Amino acid sequence: MTANYDFSAFPTLETPRLILRELIADDDDAVYIIRSDIEVTRHNTGAPYTDIQQARTLISDIAWNYKDQSEIRWGITLKTDPSWVIGMCGYNYWIRRDQRVSIGYDLARAYWDNGIMTEALGAICRFGFEQMGLHRIEADVSADNPASARVLEKLGFKQEGRLREQYWEWGEFHDLLLYSLLRREFERGVP
Repeated sequence: MTANYDFSAFPTLETPRLILRELIADDDDAVYIIRSDIEVTRHNTGAPYTDIQQARTLISDIAWNYKDQSEIRWGITLKTDPSWVIGMCGYNYWIRRDQRVSIGYDLARAYWDNGIMTEALGAICRFGFEQMGLHRIEADVSADNPASARVLEKLGFKQEGRLREQYWEWGEFHDLLLYSLLRREFERGVP
């Protein structure tokens, strides 16, 4: 399958409970709340945000990278309030030659343990395989974040390896788990 997504219009995705949409400048407060929470960012690269300008820069960078056709990232909203972003997810890079991407995501703590991220990632995986012609979706997860690993495993991702003491944060080294999902695995039964 060849990639047929052309980046001409940002794709809005819907699930039973969610709308995944383009991030806009007015989302800066919501993005700041998510990214300034140490519990949300603990397993991400970089420290929690301390200034709303960091959220504005992130939104601007996401928009620029979409225009550059190098990545696509959605704001996650509830259908009951599509104006307020509760999380973000998307593809941090797209290697067209290999038909593969890397997936990334975060969710406001108030919405954890409700299946929201599983639902959102299922939608973007479907988009990736069906609209972008992907063969492989990759993910890396801190070994200290079993909840994130469970989300991937629910979607059919397989753990491929462990990078021991791969990164330094919070005064110590941490292991990184590598996951992937192939198109044929997705076609066999991912929600």
